[in-house]
Amino acid sequence: MCEVHEMSLRSILRRTFLGTALAGIGLWAASATAQIPGVPGVPGLPGATPTPTIPGIPPGMPGGPPTSPIPGLPAPPAGMPPIPTSLPAPGGTPGVPSIPGLPGLKLFSPTGALLMPVMKDEAKKIYQKEIDALAASKKSQVEKIPLLFEDNKAEINAFAGCDDTGKTFVVVTAGMYQMLDLMAQTKATDETFGTGYYDEYIKELAKQQEGKAQILPLPPGMLDPTKSLDQRKLKRQREIFDEAIAYVLGHELAHHYMGHLGSVCSGGAGGTIKPGDVIRLAKKVVPAVNQANEIQSDVEGVNNLLSTGQNEPDYKWSEGGALIVIDFFKKLRDLHPGAPLFTFMMTHPAPEVRAPIVKNTANFWRLTHPGAVTGNGNSQGSSTPKLPGVPGMPSGLPPMPGLPAPK
Repeated sequence: MCEVHEMSLRSILRRTFLGTALAGIGLWAASATAQIPGVPGVPGLPGATPTPTIPGIPPGMPGGPPTSPIPGLPAPPAGMPPIPTSLPAPGGTPGVPSIPGLPGLKLFSPTGALLMPVMKDEAKKIYQKEIDALAASKKSQVEKIPLLFEDNKAEINAFAGCDDTGKTFVVVTAGMYQMLDLMAQTKATDETFGTGYYDEYIKELAKQQEGKAQILPLPPGMLDPTKSLDQRKLKRQREIFDEAIAYVLGHELAHHYMGHLGSVCSGGAGGTIKPGDVIRLAKKVVPAVNQANEIQSDVEGVNNLLSTGQNEPDYKWSEGGALIVIDFFKKLRDLHPGAPLFTFMMTHPAPEVRAPIVKNTANFWRLTHPGAVTGNGNSQGSSTPKLPGVPGMPSGLPPMPGLPAPK
């Protein structure tokens, strides 16, 4: 019994000693922790607590309060201003708007350019709107034709075509989207601020067209946020882009429902395109599309553009975007006649022919739609220029469906 009692007493003493030692270690650790500025607690994270301080310790000393309003950040050097306790409110640069229906996706980049996913989405919506606005007989021929995207910024093109099985599509390259936005950016900036970036950009672009057609970045002054992100400029930029892409898509749709591609593309709707195959397929349909067909597609496309634009809730599309596209490529060609041409320029009529046709068509459309409003409420291009004469055709261009006879 005595031996058992002695063992029990030894066990009690051992446990008491260990408990005292552990308690001492805990107090030492707590003291050391109190002398090291900790990481501030993050709201919402469990276990985050403010760093404890020891009363009476000067700021900046171990265990004392931090001199910086941000715990863990050293005090500023002598002679430097104190670190502010809060960041100043942002100002000067307008907020970048979001596009409806795409939560979290911005409409413009920080430099004021339309983002590529937004342009593609915008084009698909406009493409469907233009199909829906067609007469039933035309709509039935194109309602299942897909709008495809070729991720090629070096190729500036949009065309109605078909794949190797003859199935039809309309395709727009990344280069064409980017080019249209650059036109819209420069033109919108000039209209908003009275600058001359549009012509300046075309001049610089023309100088660089040596050996291969290419796209250049914007003039440096345009990247000033007070211009590039100005809300008026952004709004006008989108209006021009929408009009321009609507013109391009309306023109290409017309090639299909007017039967211009004939037997080359007779496999029905639903064509596809492989990456890098856009140039070959574009050349495939060139022989089937003559100048008369191109002119007819311009007439049809402008009529479709203006009719569709009447359904827009705010800005009613005009022919202005189409005329900017035509003017842009005309000036580019005139400034550098020997430069390699963008594919878009090589496969369509000369700008001198297209611009009067677009204007005449738009004016005639307004005459036949007296209650319609285009643009910002006033008719653009109200004067009706005469169509240019074509050698061998004394009366000028032949009459086209929906186009008034030239005077």
